[in-house]
Amino acid sequence: MAADDRAEPPEGPECGPDALEERERALVRQEAELRKREFLAGKRDGIADQRDQIADERERAADEREQRADEREGTSEEQERARLRRADERVQRAQARAERDQADVDREIAQSERGPDPA
Repeated sequence: MAADDRAEPPEGPECGPDALEERERALVRQEAELRKREFLAGKRDGIADQRDQIADERERAADEREQRADEREGTSEEQERARLRRADERVQRAQARAERDQADVDREIAQSERGPDPA
């Protein structure tokens, strides 16, 4: 009776040693693909960070250039218009920066809501 109570090992091609090895190889390939995706995602994030840093540096340089121009100018009406134009340009750059930051936040939120990429 004890022999009848024992479950027999599963048989068939899906349960043999070759099938197990193939399954293991498939899992190794999936893991490698996920690592590749993580690496590429990290590259994109790094490139986006570099682009943002360059944009920040350009904005600082433009602000400094405009501040120096303001210091050199007098108080005539034409010079005042030039100051206002430069101030408007600073505002536009700040708005563009805020839009880029918001897009980054939106992208991060969307990515966190999606979770990891399916294999």
